Amino acid sequence: MLASLTTSLTLGFAPMGRVPAGSAANVVMQIERSAAIPFLKKPPALDGTMAGDKGFDPLGFSTTITELGGDLNYVREAELMHGRQSMLACVGFVVPSVFGKLNVPWTADVSTDPLTAQYQLPGVVLAQLGVSIAIAEAIRASIIYKEGSVPGEHGFDPAGFIPKYCNTPEKMMKMKEKEITHARAAMIAVTGCFFQDAVTGSVWPFF
Repeated sequence: MLASLTTSLTLGFAPMGRVPAGSAANVVMQIERSAAIPFLKKPPALDGTMAGDKGFDPLGFSTTITELGGDLNYVREAELMHGRQSMLACVGFVVPSVFGKLNVPWTADVSTDPLTAQYQLPGVVLAQLGVSIAIAEAIRASIIYKEGSVPGEHGFDPAGFIPKYCNTPEKMMKMKEKEITHARAAMIAVTGCFFQDAVTGSVWPFF
């Protein structure tokens, strides 16, 4: 009986199954991490095929969009459009104060401060802007909703940069990486310009 009790106690405290050394590390290594945020898992929808895809999606937008049947190409199109507009807007915050206004009669009473100037534009100018934007967006919509359309590629290349500098897939991808990087930086920058101008009345050191 004593031998039986001793055997039971020994078995009770013996490990049920020893995990092979290194298996826990293997499990950790199998979890692919985000290149942008290494302590988070890589979002499954961000597979690195898009230019600028570094796996940065801490809130899981890409996963939610794909799970709901959405298309990441449409999201990339929106990102590029906002980024391109932000790059132009950053220039618009600086150029009027550095180089002055257009030498045309209707700018005489328009401020060089962009936040003020938008309310001082003549009605005719605003109408022209509205019509131009509507036409541009209509043309863009006719392109981006076609089957197989590539985000951001609208056939607009008046200076002929693509044949000269993007004549291979590798060069094109490199240029797209540069564009999306500048676009993202510009979206952050124009937000800073807006709030600084709204709070202080100027965008130092340019104004």
